[in-house]
Amino acid sequence: MERSVRQAVAFIRSRYYEPITLSDVAAEVFVSPYHFSRIFSRAVGLTPGRYLTAVRLFAAKRMLLTTDLTVSDIVCSVGYNSVGTFTSRFTRAVGMSPTQYRDPAVARLTVAASDDFARLPDLGDMIEASRDRRVPPGAAGVLHGSLDIPTTVGGVDALVGVFDDAAPQGAPVAFEAFTAHGRTEFEVTGVPNGSYHVIAVAMPYGVRADTSRALTAGTRAHVTVASGLNTYVSLSMGRAEETAPPIAVTLADASAAGTDFRRTGDRGLQPTVA
Repeated sequence: MERSVRQAVAFIRSRYYEPITLSDVAAEVFVSPYHFSRIFSRAVGLTPGRYLTAVRLFAAKRMLLTTDLTVSDIVCSVGYNSVGTFTSRFTRAVGMSPTQYRDPAVARLTVAASDDFARLPDLGDMIEASRDRRVPPGAAGVLHGSLDIPTTVGGVDALVGVFDDAAPQGAPVAFEAFTAHGRTEFEVTGVPNGSYHVIAVAMPYGVRADTSRALTAGTRAHVTVASGLNTYVSLSMGRAEETAPPIAVTLADASAAGTDFRRTGDRGLQPTVA
């Protein structure tokens, strides 16, 4: 990966709470904005703007889960200057409001993975959530695949999620949780026909919050899943790279937080960096 991309990621992560622009980041790495956007997107899989949005929302979710800060305080801490704007964007992307995201039923089923913060729900809770999830009518697609766990890690609890986006904010459209050791086969059922990104997060047995021991993997390109189509992915698990977009999603149904909101994805977000 180009040095300029790593420098840009470090800049975004250290300054995400400021009103930075594409030109600001490009100037930091001495590259023209147009060329920088191209090399960044090619290397990371997201535009600089979408990466910034992922970092900001991850930071907000982390604060909601781990601090008693008010929503107003969090808004100021993650680069937004309007509580209303932040709340509407958060709700549209995540499927529930910031206050609802703080509900214990939602927090208990939150999966997070980055190079400096990670957590995985209890395996039994994840399995129960998978069994209880609402499967849309006609969602008959099945995703087959394998996880490759490093032999030095031993056994892990793992989650494989099927997402609309490479940097998801809301719940997966389908997921499975299971134990894994070495090379482990899996299948995710009840997937609506479509093209998705597949993301896996794992931790050693009994570990639920240890960044140094969290493992991740994901598909770079979209994977097509459809009824009657034999779709297979192979995921090699490893430590989250410092340039990977941070992930924090809840497996809880929106109704667990007492809301009627439906997840609509994060395509409507308008980040500061384009």
